[in-house]
Amino acid sequence: MVPRYTALFTTLLVTAVLIGCTAGAPSPAPSPASLGERVDAVVRAAMQRSGVPAVSVGLARGGVPIYVQSYGLADVSHGAAASPDTVFELGSVTKQFTAALILQLQEAGQLHVDDPAVLYLPQYSLSAGITLRMLLNHTSGLPDFTNFPAFQDWYVNGVAEATVLEAIGAAPLDHPPGTAWEYSNSNYFVLGVIIEKVTGQSYALNVQQRILAPLGLASITYRLPQVPPGAVGYTDSGGSVVPIRMADRSALFAAGALSADVKDLLGWDHALYSGAVVSQASFGQMVTPAPIGMGGGSFYGFGLVLDNFAGRPRAWHNGFINGFLAYNEVFLDDGLSLALLTNGDFIDQQALGDAIYDAVCNSSAYAALC
Repeated sequence: MVPRYTALFTTLLVTAVLIGCTAGAPSPAPSPASLGERVDAVVRAAMQRSGVPAVSVGLARGGVPIYVQSYGLADVSHGAAASPDTVFELGSVTKQFTAALILQLQEAGQLHVDDPAVLYLPQYSLSAGITLRMLLNHTSGLPDFTNFPAFQDWYVNGVAEATVLEAIGAAPLDHPPGTAWEYSNSNYFVLGVIIEKVTGQSYALNVQQRILAPLGLASITYRLPQVPPGAVGYTDSGGSVVPIRMADRSALFAAGALSADVKDLLGWDHALYSGAVVSQASFGQMVTPAPIGMGGGSFYGFGLVLDNFAGRPRAWHNGFINGFLAYNEVFLDDGLSLALLTNGDFIDQQALGDAIYDAVCNSSAYAALC
């Protein structure tokens, strides 16, 4: 039976981990030079510089939580503190789930990543040269539909999948398929529709039945979460932090519509990397670099960015959606994972993640955790 990660994490958080929530009244001060003190100092400094309302942080190794903490306010107007149960938008971290679903269907013999996309969606004007692999690793040449003039209306009012696919198919390719790397949300929108076509079920139901329910990741949802436990998203408007209007799920779809709390994002990381979601062979495909690099020594696999940090191989992804930023990374040598979720879209979440890593892993007291 697939392990239920929510129950596992709850037990470990109660019995073996530093865990807390800080907002308004401060939490009890950690002991001098404690792990919590080191992480807290980095996060609080970043929050003070940026003005972001809330941050949730999680560190784990091999599926065992090391430190989970939330800071600030999930809802500024009501003074509601963020907690490890606060649900944030994942944005493009959703792409990992979409890639995993495609590989599950490949394992079941229902498709293959080298199939042409037009095989599954013949009614749309997709180039015959575009394969599922190219969609997965962003080498298809499809222009990003979030840059289309109509997207702002779709974002607010919702949109039919056929409308987006027709617009993607009608737009000129940015480059011939397979000749360049270019990040495009259109790739994962198309993959989401292919998942629906192959299975005869909605993308949301596929995520729920094939991933979330078996793993017990109860906070991760395709539906827009209520507030609370959902956080209010904020943006910076002329130096003032203001709430944003949440996007309609149909406009984000398989490219960016999922939400999660930090504990379940850590649980997802371990499930994916330990073989509980797809086979180790399939995961190997996810972390195989595309033949064309992103630049700067980074490569894209399937729903994952691949690079080296501090001399170690890692796979990661960030997520941006109005009012929210997300980030998760796993070091491939020992399974150390870091998850960050914020309800402000004006902080460098990867820089914060790197600073947390440095504070912990470059400490003689805690380097063994890394």
